[in-house]
Formats: sequence, structure tokens, C-alpha cells
Amino acid sequence: MGEDILIPIAGMIFVIALPVVVIAMLAHKTEQAKHAERLAMIEKGIIIEKPQKVINRYNALRNGLLMVGLSVGAICGVVINRLLHAWEGGFLIFVLAVLGGGIAYICYFFLARKMQRGDEDE
Repeated sequence: MGEDILIPIAGMIFVIALPVVVIAMLAHKTEQAKHAERLAMIEKGIIIEKPQKVINRYNALRNGLLMVGLSVGAICGVVINRLLHAWEGGFLIFVLAVLGGGIAYICYFFLARKMQRGDEDE
């Protein structure tokens, strides 16, 4: 009986732990390579400038539009599902919620671009 439980436990450990260990090792190797590259550049006298982070000032707008888009899509899915008796289950609701989220991201893109152009003009 003890051996019967070891196989599923070992399987779960390998399915979960093995990818985590491999990803951790790859991340460590990548950081080591970046560090070695930086040291080599410093030894050659090359000045290393960190790229400036671009701060997105419109995170709240993006998140708000996404939530509204998902909600409107889900509501439309519920209404259409009730009116047409389309499918039993929530597939239509899910699809329309994702569609609403996509439309919200597209609206965000155009609004943020317009706002950034306005900020640059000032």
C-alpha cells in the first residue's frame, strides 16, 4: 500500500518541481551571463548606461476600461444567452467577456495615444 502512493507523489513532484528547477537554473545562468558581460565592459572602459524606464501614467485608465469591457461583455453574453437560448453553459458569456476586454484594450490604446500627444504638445 505504501508503494501505491509513492508513484503519484513522485509524479506530482516531477511535474511541478522539475519545471520550477529548470526555470530557476536558466534564470540564474542568464543573470550570470549579464553580470559577466557588464564586468567585461567595465574592464574595457565602456560606460554602461541603464535605459530609462518609461512610466505608464495611464494604468488606472487601462484597468478601468478593461473591467468595464469585461463587465459589459459578460452582461451582453448573459442577455443574448437568455434571449436566444443559445447554449447551455457559460461559453457565450466567456467569449463576449473576452471580446469586451479586447475592445476595451483597443479603446485604451487610442485614448492613451491621444493623451500622450496632448502631453507632448504642452
